[in-house]
Amino acid sequence: MFNNLSRKKCAALALGAVMTVGAAFPVLSEVANANEAMTPPTQQEMHQGHHGHHQGGPRMFFPGIEQQLGISKTDMDKYCKDGTRPDDVVAAALVAKAGNTSLDKVMSYKTGDNSWKEVMEKTGVTFEQVRQTRDELAANVIAQKTGANKNAIGVLFKQGYHDRDIMMAAELAKLSSKEVNEVINMKKINNSWHDVAQSLGVDDSAVREDMGPIQHKAK
Repeated sequence: MFNNLSRKKCAALALGAVMTVGAAFPVLSEVANANEAMTPPTQQEMHQGHHGHHQGGPRMFFPGIEQQLGISKTDMDKYCKDGTRPDDVVAAALVAKAGNTSLDKVMSYKTGDNSWKEVMEKTGVTFEQVRQTRDELAANVIAQKTGANKNAIGVLFKQGYHDRDIMMAAELAKLSSKEVNEVINMKKINNSWHDVAQSLGVDDSAVREDMGPIQHKAK
């Protein structure tokens, strides 16, 4: 069975819970180790040439994910009261959205003994469908945070760029009044985002200050 949560703790997590890309979407981490870090970069990270995967490291704050996935407060409260963790509800909603099926149907297949991969097989949802849905959600957040063109961001995801690299390119594009494609093309295997920022005349501190937790207002 899922880990039990007190009703009080459940309510606190369900209302305005701060989800992260990795934590909110364990199905992706499980199936393809898709656990990208998208937090404001530290000084050390700005100097690193490539961000790659950060298993268990800092991740992107993702408030309002319940609204984007169509999870009602009633549904969240119902499942949480039964002992389901909020991040499992979010993962189920992601699979449901990707497969155009109901949250209840996906949740009916999830137990404490099976994997999200098994749940996806039972619902007929492929990893590619989940990945595309997840990329669209991430593109929404990046576009809202930086003002970058969502379609341009979507193209970068399709080209296989990492979440964090897209976020950094969009952020630096915002601070330097450049196009996101122009900025991401400046990032090479032998340089760092710090190098790119310097080339654009952007201070590392300005990047960290402007990014902060990636948030958007629920409408």
